[in-house]
Order: sequence, then C-alpha cells, then structure tokens
Amino acid sequence: MLKFFRKIRQNLLSEGKNAKYIKYAIGEIVLVVIGILIALQINNWNESRKEANYEQKILDELKSDFSYNKAELNRNIKKANKLASYCDSLLLIFDLPKEEVDLNKLSSFTRRLSGYSTFNPSNGALNNLLSSGNLNIIKNDSLRMHLSRWSGILEDVKEDEKRLIEFGDNRLDPITLQYLNPRSKSAKIDPDLLGNPKFENIVRKIRASALYIVSNYETLDLEIASIIEDIN
Repeated sequence: MLKFFRKIRQNLLSEGKNAKYIKYAIGEIVLVVIGILIALQINNWNESRKEANYEQKILDELKSDFSYNKAELNRNIKKANKLASYCDSLLLIFDLPKEEVDLNKLSSFTRRLSGYSTFNPSNGALNNLLSSGNLNIIKNDSLRMHLSRWSGILEDVKEDEKRLIEFGDNRLDPITLQYLNPRSKSAKIDPDLLGNPKFENIVRKIRASALYIVSNYETLDLEIASIIEDIN
C-alpha cells in the first residue's frame, strides 16, 4: 500500500503537476490522521471495555462479600438481643423472694451473660479495592460514598463490642467465679449471688451495652442494604 502511494507521488512530480501533488499530499495526510484517530478510538473502546469488565468483576465480589456480611450481621443481632433477654430474665429473678428462685434458671442465665456478639465481616474485595487506589473504578457515586465510609462505621461497632467484652472480663467474671463453677454445667449456682449488689449493676450494664450494640448493628444493616442496592 505504501509503495502504491509512493508511486503516485513520483508520477505526479515527474509530470510537473505540482498543484495536484500538493492536493494529493494533503489528502494523504488527512487519511493518515483519520487512521490515527480511528486507531485511538478503537484503543479507547478496548480500554473502556476492559475497565467495565473489571468494574463488573469488582461489583460481583463486593456483592458476594456484603451478602455474607448481611447474614453474619443478622446472626449477631439475634445473639446480642438474646444477651439482653438473658439480662431481663435475671432482673426479674432479682425481684423474687429468695425461696421462689429457680436456681437452675439462675445458673443458666448467669452462664449465658458471656455470650457476647462479635461481628466479623468479609472485607476482602473492599480492602483490595481501597489498597489498590481503584475506588474510582466504581462509577456509582452513592456506592463509592457508602464503601468509603464503611470501615469507619464498622470500627465504631467493633470498639463497642470490645468494651463490652472487656467489661465482662474485668467485672462479670470475677463475681461469677465466686458463686458458679465454670467447669460444671450441672452445678447449681450459689443463691447468695442475688444478694450481691454489684452483680445486679453488672447485669444492667451488660443489658444496656447489648441493646446499644444492637442499635449500631441495625445502622450497619441499613448501610449494607444501601450498598447491595447500589451494586444491583
């Protein structure tokens, strides 16, 4: 093809047709420019297609992770609500006359006070996206916003969980070890535990903390729902 164009130019020059040669040269330049623009457009299209495919791959991974996170969070909401329920049951026992107290129930509910919830989400896809600096590959503005603030909201929830666990380790365990054999599920609890004012205060604190964590879990649940909706 190049030899063909070169031959045409040589013929025009040899025949002294300078005006036609100039027009031809301009036309050839225009064709070259058009060819370059077409090549650039094709390259841009290929890059856009690759970017779109990569975005779709990321969205699929994010949806998988956050679908798991929603199920895991709902499990922890139930667990935290159960902990608050055990506290309610114990507080009712505190109001009973000592002779009417069912020691089996007292023992059972007391043992379950250490059933703390711990939300452990799957953040692999999001962490990879953030660490690679490719968050802008996500075209949905709302989704980018929710993803960027997810770790901050999650960190607050994990801090609340940690504080409750530390409270149980430092305040609950020393008292229950005085009245309850932790190695035996059948051993009855010492009813004198009900006469310990510290224990009732601890139960109330655990109840309040568990319900507060539930409210934070529900905020996370709304965030997950928004993320999944934006992905869809």
